[in-house]
Amino acid sequence: MTAEDSTAAMSSDSAAGSSAKVPEGVAGAPNEAALLALMERTGYSMVQENGQRKYGGPPPGWEGPHPQRGCEVFVGKIPRDVYEDELVPVFEAVGRIYELRLMMDFDGKNRGYAFVMYCHKHE
Repeated sequence: MTAEDSTAAMSSDSAAGSSAKVPEGVAGAPNEAALLALMERTGYSMVQENGQRKYGGPPPGWEGPHPQRGCEVFVGKIPRDVYEDELVPVFEAVGRIYELRLMMDFDGKNRGYAFVMYCHKHE
C-alpha cells in the first residue's frame, strides 16, 4: 500500500463515519441540513422505510403507553416540496407530537400527505 492509497482510505473512512450519523432517507435530501438541525433541536429520530419517513415515535423522555385511539390526524394537500423542517413547527403549535409520518415517493419528494400522531387526544 502506498502513501496515496492510505490517504485515500483514510478520507473514505472519515466520509463513511460522518455519513453514518445521517439517517437513511435524510442523507442526500435537498434539505438535509435543515432536517438534521430539526432532529438536533427536538431530540427526535427520523427513519425512512416502506415509502414513508417517520419522525419521532416516541418522543424523547416518553414514559407510558402508546397514545390512545383518536390521537392521529390526516393532513392532506401538502405541497410536494415541503418537508418536516417546515411541517413540524406548524404541528408543534397545536400540541406535543408523538410521531409524524410523511409519505414519500422514490424520487425523494413527498406524496402530498402525512399522518400526525399527538401524545394526547385533546391536542
